[in-house]
Amino acid sequence: MLNINNPSLILKRLVLYFFFYMILEGIFRKWIFPSLSTQIYFVKDVFLIIIYLIALKYNLIFKLKYSKLFIVFIIAISLFGFIGYDLSKNGIISYILGLRSYWLFLPLFLIIVHVYNKNDLIKLIRLNLYLILPYFLLIILQSNLPETSFLNSGFDGTLLSPERPSAFFTYTTQNSYYFLFLTVSLYSFILDKKKLTSKDLIYLSILNFLLISIMILLKTRSVYFYVFSTIFYSTFFLILSNLDIKLKLKKIFLILIVSCVSFNFLSQSIFEDQYNYSEERMNTDVAEKYDLVKDFGDTKTKFIPKILPNIITNEENIETICLKFSSLCRVINMLYFYPAISQSSLFGEGIGAGTKTVAIFNKIKAFFYLGELDNKRIIMELGYIVGLFLVITKMLTAIILNFIVIFKYRDKNNLIYVPIVFFICTQLMIGTVTYTSSFISFIFWFSLALFFMSLKRENRNL
Repeated sequence: MLNINNPSLILKRLVLYFFFYMILEGIFRKWIFPSLSTQIYFVKDVFLIIIYLIALKYNLIFKLKYSKLFIVFIIAISLFGFIGYDLSKNGIISYILGLRSYWLFLPLFLIIVHVYNKNDLIKLIRLNLYLILPYFLLIILQSNLPETSFLNSGFDGTLLSPERPSAFFTYTTQNSYYFLFLTVSLYSFILDKKKLTSKDLIYLSILNFLLISIMILLKTRSVYFYVFSTIFYSTFFLILSNLDIKLKLKKIFLILIVSCVSFNFLSQSIFEDQYNYSEERMNTDVAEKYDLVKDFGDTKTKFIPKILPNIITNEENIETICLKFSSLCRVINMLYFYPAISQSSLFGEGIGAGTKTVAIFNKIKAFFYLGELDNKRIIMELGYIVGLFLVITKMLTAIILNFIVIFKYRDKNNLIYVPIVFFICTQLMIGTVTYTSSFISFIFWFSLALFFMSLKRENRNL
């Protein structure tokens, strides 16, 4: 039974229950109660209201100094975001739904920072590591069963991308984000281990092998980029860390060597067909549609040929380079938001006007009519001043977090946060955090809270 006299403990448990509810929500929506999918989508709101009311009662949202400043900043943006809407019933409902997509999990972020500590983080990571095996088995089943099977069905018939497993979730992107969180959890766990026995090496190698298997089975190009970037990022900090050299080499082995060997073995043998599917999709994007290519397609650069002299020549322009490497160019194009500035108005379309829930409510068939990724869409929704300010703030936050980690988190007690920071920063730079109040948005705010939790004085030496 929950201890009523200990509200922090109540909230810790409720947050943990909510975390696993967000994973299981898709099971209820697509398999158990598909006819109630829309209603189930809003159950999390009720769950969160209960958590928020308890936190408010015991002053566990605004306790930290920066919490109130943060809330004032969010309220100011939210009030400005109403200008783009009209005062009709549909306009007000759209505004509320837009706020929901942007900030539903923001108070949860503040609560977690208050009540969680590093020991709670380690417990959470352990629980998620236990899920890797059943998660892998489900992915294997979905990959080998036909599209019409029950496990590959959704609340709206067959899933949009049945060739790519969705596991517990209603669509593949949510599943990709959970997989990335599992990967981050494993590497954080390895980085935090104070010693590694032979059993640890075998157990963690198996888990890494399973995660690399899942990565290939997901057949998602962006996942490859995230995983290997996280591997190299974590390895870089391991090299810089103050760990004992023997322990450092063991961790590098688990994170870098096991990952690379597993990938090479699996992609060329057991899951060769699945890897070939992803490889064929690499660099198949229509680069001519990228704003970067439209604006700078004829521009030649001397910098890229110097880096890749055997692949790119001095005669090739941005367009021809992007045609060769359209997947990489796609990532760079995500950061190029200048066209949105010229296309937007002073006040924008209204906060959340281009988000999925608002589009569905207003019966707009093109869900991404203002852009899918946060950077361009936020500018279109909030205008070329406030929207641009928010986008630049996000990017500066990512840069600052990296500097904090480089200078203060190389210590053996803080390495656990390194993969988490990389996960956060990629979402801040090129993510879809505000597009929908699904697991994608939740796991960003949840991860951000886990890092900010580390800034508390009592967590620094744990």
